[in-house]
Amino acid sequence: MKTGRPTIYTAEAGKEICDVIASSSKGIKKICDTNKHFPNPDTIYRWVKEHKDFSDQYARAKRLQIEVIVDEIIDIADDVSQDALINDSGKQVVNHEHIHRSRLRIDTRKWLASKLAPKIYGDKVQLDNQHGTVGLTEEMIAELEATKKAYERPF
Repeated sequence: MKTGRPTIYTAEAGKEICDVIASSSKGIKKICDTNKHFPNPDTIYRWVKEHKDFSDQYARAKRLQIEVIVDEIIDIADDVSQDALINDSGKQVVNHEHIHRSRLRIDTRKWLASKLAPKIYGDKVQLDNQHGTVGLTEEMIAELEATKKAYERPF
């Protein structure tokens, strides 16, 4: 009997994968590395393309994952436990490295949230239609609308 990572889609495997995604801030590669019984990331991406039910479930899980990421932003910002250290002479000093690393972690998560959920976490853009139309073809507009609808489905 062949052992290793699964390649055949099952609804049970799809649900388990999506449950883990929805409750973790980790990327799919890290999730698959941690859960050795999961298929490799390429197989999961293939399942997203080939199985509509899994694709819908995966999209919902990714939207929920954004909320986990936003919660982490708050946790990182509130954690002051390593912001100061005691140096060799016993004096308390600012731990600039930890503060900068925390800022990088927050900024990375904010950027990711703004890209994955721009309506909720993206920068607000003020449009002034002083320059007329932008020059999108009808085909481009239709493709944009289809993509927008796919990501705006309710949880």
